[in-house]
Amino acid sequence: MYIKNKSLAKPIDLQNDKLDNCIIIDLRSRGYFLISHISNALNLVSLSRIGFIAQENPDKRIVLYCHSGASAADFGSKLVEMGYKNIYYLDENFFNLPKMGISIQYNT
Repeated sequence: MYIKNKSLAKPIDLQNDKLDNCIIIDLRSRGYFLISHISNALNLVSLSRIGFIAQENPDKRIVLYCHSGASAADFGSKLVEMGYKNIYYLDENFFNLPKMGISIQYNT
């Protein structure tokens, strides 16, 4: 797996890994989230809120995503530095996700 955006968080390999038992967090703006997002994703951009969710759900993987993977990698590194172990990120362009079998919810 080629990693474009380096992070202390673990990248999700969508060819070999499913998003089961995960809490998916969309880091994009609320406007983009309302247009489309990964099904069942939460829209959060607060490190403290994401950290709280990670702390309250230690047995679940917290998966971060954004437009390109860059912000997700950055947020992932910050959360790992804060001590959270269950932080993952999607190192992918959002528009490529449907081609990889990820379910996207579109709002019109």
